[in-house]
Order: sequence, then structure tokens, then C-alpha cells
Amino acid sequence: MADDDMTASPLLDSELYKQIVAVTGPSGVLTGTDVSSRSCDPLCMTPTLAGMIIRPADIEQLARVISLCARFNQPMVVQGGRTGVAGGAYSEPDDVVISLERMNKIEDICVSSQTAVVQAGVTIEALQNAVQAQGLFYPIDLGSKGTATLGGTIATNAGGNRVIRWGMTRQNILGIEAVLADGTLVSSLGRLLKNNTGYDLKHLFIGSEGTFGVVSRAVVKLVPLPSTHYVAFVSVASFDKVVALLARARRLPILSAFEVMWSDFYSLVAPDALNKGPVAPGQPYYILIEGLGYNETADRMIFNEFLEEALASELMVDAVVAASEKQCQDFWRVREGTEAIVREMSPFIAFDVSVEIPCVEAYLSAVREALCTPYPEARFVTFGHLGDNNIHLGITVGPHTHEVAHHIEQLVYAALPRFGGAITAEHGIGQFKKAFMKEQKSSGEKEVMRRMRAAMDPARLINREVMF
Repeated sequence: MADDDMTASPLLDSELYKQIVAVTGPSGVLTGTDVSSRSCDPLCMTPTLAGMIIRPADIEQLARVISLCARFNQPMVVQGGRTGVAGGAYSEPDDVVISLERMNKIEDICVSSQTAVVQAGVTIEALQNAVQAQGLFYPIDLGSKGTATLGGTIATNAGGNRVIRWGMTRQNILGIEAVLADGTLVSSLGRLLKNNTGYDLKHLFIGSEGTFGVVSRAVVKLVPLPSTHYVAFVSVASFDKVVALLARARRLPILSAFEVMWSDFYSLVAPDALNKGPVAPGQPYYILIEGLGYNETADRMIFNEFLEEALASELMVDAVVAASEKQCQDFWRVREGTEAIVREMSPFIAFDVSVEIPCVEAYLSAVREALCTPYPEARFVTFGHLGDNNIHLGITVGPHTHEVAHHIEQLVYAALPRFGGAITAEHGIGQFKKAFMKEQKSSGEKEVMRRMRAAMDPARLINREVMF
């Protein structure tokens, strides 16, 4: 419902506002405190500043709204579940926000082709629940799956916990429908695994962070619902042994997650999640290893044999296997426990870097050394999806952390080129990492990106402050 305060933004007196309301109806537009009360950042709880939030109910309304904004040269910011931490959902007072929250239908689930046609506003959890009822599984799994939407995960090419088995969002999308910055509808909703008829346009939009258009629907690729679930929580004495254990784990046909937690993370989060950790403290590394499969007898045997052999080879100090599905979830609560980090470390800066596996520990040592010289009070939490090169860092230097955020970012990112790294593995560039993009791409890559954006959105109307 639109807010009664009609003086909050000059946009509300405009012809554009009147025409948009005519398209969506009054309930399709939010204004005033209905806008500002919405956070666009789950960590900082930053309010949305846009003049209005437009909530189209279907693809026709979405295309007409974007066409109107283009006609009036109106900048747009696209919002999904607002779970991103790179600033992609941030807006300015002269922006309008387009939210796809009302486009939240799962239109079709096809068991024989193992696909589903899904609107962009559907949450990942809702999608998983719906396909599970049909004996299928959507493997992209995020801690924020109850709020994160399919459209947002496509725009950022989200990864999550099971990339080591099923890949990023890109590997799980077969087709896409999107609306360009001028209102043109591009429908490429094919269900085919093989289709070599020209450019594969879906890849233009996946990972583009909304800069090429607004994703409205997608065909997602599904897999049979796993019937077995095993989770082990282990402690390891050295990083070399972590890498050796990962190499062995990759041979498991059921391996679905290999989540590494450094001691700074485990000592903070484990007691908060379970009163005490699954395994005894005192080691530098802790790992959650998950297997999902389809054969109870065979899967249990190979999972247990893997752990027994690793213990016998002294790759692990200790190991505990979940005895029930509830205990599996309890172990995952440790890995996904962010409440303690927010409570104990705020204000902090979250980093999402990608580093070649053999270089991870050397990179982290370089970062800690670089930070602790100017900021001896620096505190870290370190964890990540090691099997796909992705390390998450939380860093605080005290109450003034955000005041020196750019300097901290410079120090964290400066070491990456030496170790074959990237400034973002899965969160995206958004607005927060724009200043560092130029160091990530060659001059040729940057020129191609500039030309592509100019061709798709020459006026830079959609997500104008995102990426570069």
C-alpha cells in the first residue's frame, strides 16, 4: 500500500508517477516511509533512499514500467531479496526502485526434463520446497535462501555452499527472460541442455548485476532429490593437511560441501550455535564435510571409509559424524552462524575473495601482517568454500572501522594479484568494489565490457552505479 506522505520526493508529483500507478495500480507503488523503512543491506541496515518502489505483478507490467522510465530518462535500481552485501541494491533519492517481490510464482515443474519455470521474485527456499515435493532438488544453497530471490542470485551469479558439486548459479540455469533498459522483452526460456543456435543469451544476463536488463523469469535445471545425507565435522592441525584432505574428499562421488572454518571463526561461532562446538577446540582448522547421495548402503560405507582412512593417515585430529538429520542441521548452524559475528564484531567489513588453493594461507598471512601494522587492534573471522577457492573474511578494527573502510579494503585487495586472486568470488562488485575493478581486468576486457554495457543500456538507466 502506498504511503500517505506524498511530499517525500518530487517524483511523486511527476507525470511518470501517475503513469506508473496507472500500470501497476496503487498497491504496486510504495512511497514515503514504506520506502525508507526497507533496508538495502542486511549487515548495515541501510535504508532505501529512492523516490518510490515499483512492484510490478507480471511481465507485462514490468516491461511497461521500464519502458516508461526509459521514456522519462528515469534511473532505476533493481532489488530482489536485498540480501546482497556489495551495495548492489543501494539507491539515491532521484532513483526509482523496481522490486520483483510480487512476481513470485513457480509456473511449471517438469519432472521428466528436470526443469522448472520460475519467476524472478521466488525465494530460493520456496523453489527448493516446491521441487522437493516432486522428488527434485535445486542445488544452489545459501544461508540467506529464505529471503534471497532467484532473480538476485542470477544477477550476481550466486554460489553458496555446494558449488564444489553442482557449480554456480550459471551452471544451473537453462533459459532466461529479461526486460532491457528500453522495455524490450527478450525471451530465451529454452529447456534444452543442448542448443547451439547462435549466441547463448542467458549468459549475457547471469552475473551482469542488472546492468544489461532486469531478469523476469528463468528455466532452472534440477537434479533428483538426494535420499541420503551425511555430515562430518572434523578438526585439522595444519593447512597442508586441509589441502590433502580436500584432495581425498574430491574422490567421493557424493561430496557436496567442503566448508573450512579457521579457529578465529570456530571459537566465536560454535559456542553461540550449539553451546559447545561439535569437536574440541584448540586446532587451527575445522571442516564441515557433507555428502548427498542416492544409495544408503553404498553411501554410508564410502563416507565412513573416507573418514577412517583420513584419521589413519593423520589428516584429521578429530571427527564427529552426525547421527541424525537434526544433528546434520546443527552442524550446519555452526558454519552458517552469523549472529555471533554481527553481535561481537560490529562494525565490521565483509570480504569475499577468491584465491588459488595452494596460496590461501600465504595470502591470509600477508593480509594479517598488512593490517595489524596500522591497526594492531584488528580482529578477524575467516571461513569459506575452500574447494572452489572462495574465502570469506570479516574484519573489524574497532568502532571507527567504517571510517577507515577504504584503507582496509586497499590492504586486503593489494595482496591478491600475487596469489592469483580476485576481489569477489560470489557476492559481486555492486557499488562497494567499483574502485577496485580496474585492477581486476585487462585493458581489452574493460573495453569489451564498456562496449557491451553501452550497447545494452546506452543511457545507463538500470543500476547506473553498479560494477563500473
